[in-house]
Amino acid sequence: MKYLTRKQATAYLRENGVTSGDFLLAHLAVTGEGPQFRYWGRRPIYSEQDLDAWIESRLSPPVRSRRALEAQLSATDGEPPLGPPTRAGRRHRWHKRRAGGAARQVPLSEGA
Repeated sequence: MKYLTRKQATAYLRENGVTSGDFLLAHLAVTGEGPQFRYWGRRPIYSEQDLDAWIESRLSPPVRSRRALEAQLSATDGEPPLGPPTRAGRRHRWHKRRAGGAARQVPLSEGA
Protein backbone atom coordinates (compact mmCIF):
# COMPACT_ATOMS: atom_id res chain seq x y z
CA MET A 1 0.00 0.00 0.00
CA LYS A 2 1.44 3.35 -1.03
CA TYR A 3 1.06 6.33 1.27
CA LEU A 4 1.15 9.94 0.10
CA THR A 5 2.02 13.12 1.93
CA ARG A 6 -0.49 15.95 1.91
CA LYS A 7 1.18 17.68 -1.08
CA GLN A 8 1.37 14.41 -3.00
CA ALA A 9 -2.27 13.71 -2.18
CA THR A 10 -3.25 17.13 -3.55
CA ALA A 11 -1.39 16.39 -6.78
CA TYR A 12 -3.11 12.98 -6.95
CA LEU A 13 -6.52 14.62 -6.54
CA ARG A 14 -5.74 17.12 -9.30
CA GLU A 15 -4.73 14.28 -11.64
CA ASN A 16 -8.05 12.57 -10.96
CA GLY A 17 -10.33 15.52 -11.63
CA VAL A 18 -10.76 17.15 -8.23
CA THR A 19 -9.64 20.76 -8.31
CA SER A 20 -7.99 21.60 -5.03
CA GLY A 21 -5.48 23.93 -3.49
CA ASP A 22 -2.57 23.05 -1.29
CA PHE A 23 -4.43 23.72 1.95
CA LEU A 24 -7.75 22.10 1.03
CA LEU A 25 -6.91 18.77 2.63
CA ALA A 26 -5.72 20.49 5.80
CA HIS A 27 -8.99 22.41 6.05
CA LEU A 28 -11.09 19.32 5.31
CA ALA A 29 -9.18 17.33 7.92
CA VAL A 30 -10.12 19.94 10.53
CA THR A 31 -13.79 19.98 9.53
CA GLY A 32 -13.99 16.19 9.12
CA GLU A 33 -15.17 16.34 5.50
CA GLY A 34 -12.00 15.13 3.80
CA PRO A 35 -10.63 11.71 2.98
CA GLN A 36 -9.51 9.36 5.70
CA PHE A 37 -5.89 9.85 6.74
CA ARG A 38 -3.42 8.44 9.21
CA TYR A 39 -0.52 9.94 11.08
CA TRP A 40 3.08 8.94 10.57
CA GLY A 41 4.70 10.65 13.48
CA ARG A 42 3.34 14.17 13.25
CA ARG A 43 2.63 14.08 9.52
CA PRO A 44 -0.70 13.12 8.00
CA ILE A 45 -0.50 10.54 5.23
CA TYR A 46 -3.16 9.37 2.79
CA SER A 47 -3.56 6.06 0.98
CA GLU A 48 -4.55 5.99 -2.68
CA GLN A 49 -7.52 3.75 -1.89
CA ASP A 50 -8.90 6.25 0.63
CA LEU A 51 -8.42 9.12 -1.83
CA ASP A 52 -10.20 7.15 -4.59
CA ALA A 53 -13.13 6.39 -2.27
CA TRP A 54 -13.38 10.05 -1.32
CA ILE A 55 -13.28 11.12 -4.99
CA GLU A 56 -16.11 8.72 -5.80
CA SER A 57 -18.21 10.05 -2.93
CA ARG A 58 -17.70 13.64 -4.12
CA LEU A 59 -18.29 13.05 -7.81
CA SER A 60 -21.28 10.74 -7.59
CA PRO A 61 -24.69 12.42 -7.34
CA PRO A 62 -26.65 11.97 -4.12
CA VAL A 63 -29.14 9.11 -4.09
CA ARG A 64 -32.72 10.39 -4.02
CA SER A 65 -35.96 8.54 -4.17
CA ARG A 66 -38.23 8.97 -7.17
CA ARG A 67 -41.04 10.19 -4.92
CA ALA A 68 -38.85 12.95 -3.47
CA LEU A 69 -37.80 14.10 -6.94
CA GLU A 70 -41.42 14.19 -8.15
CA ALA A 71 -42.42 16.23 -5.09
CA GLN A 72 -39.65 18.75 -5.80
CA LEU A 73 -40.64 19.03 -9.45
CA SER A 74 -44.30 19.56 -8.62
CA ALA A 75 -43.38 22.26 -6.07
CA THR A 76 -41.36 24.18 -8.68
CA ASP A 77 -43.93 23.93 -11.52
CA GLY A 78 -42.03 21.29 -13.45
CA GLU A 79 -38.70 23.08 -13.50
CA PRO A 80 -35.73 21.27 -12.00
CA PRO A 81 -34.86 22.48 -8.50
CA LEU A 82 -31.80 24.63 -8.01
CA GLY A 83 -28.89 23.26 -6.06
CA PRO A 84 -27.30 24.99 -3.08
CA PRO A 85 -25.35 28.17 -3.73
CA THR A 86 -21.78 27.63 -4.84
CA ARG A 87 -20.34 29.92 -2.21
CA ALA A 88 -21.75 30.74 1.16
CA GLY A 89 -21.56 34.31 2.33
CA ARG A 90 -18.76 35.17 4.68
CA ARG A 91 -19.35 36.53 8.11
CA HIS A 92 -17.05 39.46 8.63
CA ARG A 93 -15.94 40.68 11.97
CA TRP A 94 -15.89 44.42 11.86
CA HIS A 95 -13.50 45.95 14.34
CA LYS A 96 -13.82 49.44 15.66
CA ARG A 97 -10.69 51.40 15.01
CA ARG A 98 -9.51 54.18 17.19
CA ALA A 99 -8.64 57.41 15.46
CA GLY A 100 -5.46 58.53 17.19
CA GLY A 101 -6.14 60.80 20.15
CA ALA A 102 -9.53 62.02 18.89
CA ALA A 103 -11.35 58.96 20.20
CA ARG A 104 -9.80 59.26 23.63
CA GLN A 105 -11.69 61.17 26.27
CA VAL A 106 -9.59 63.62 28.23
CA PRO A 107 -10.64 64.55 31.78
CA LEU A 108 -11.30 68.25 32.38
CA SER A 109 -8.36 68.61 34.77
CA GLU A 110 -5.90 67.63 32.01
CA GLY A 111 -7.65 69.62 29.30
CA ALA A 112 -6.31 73.17 29.19
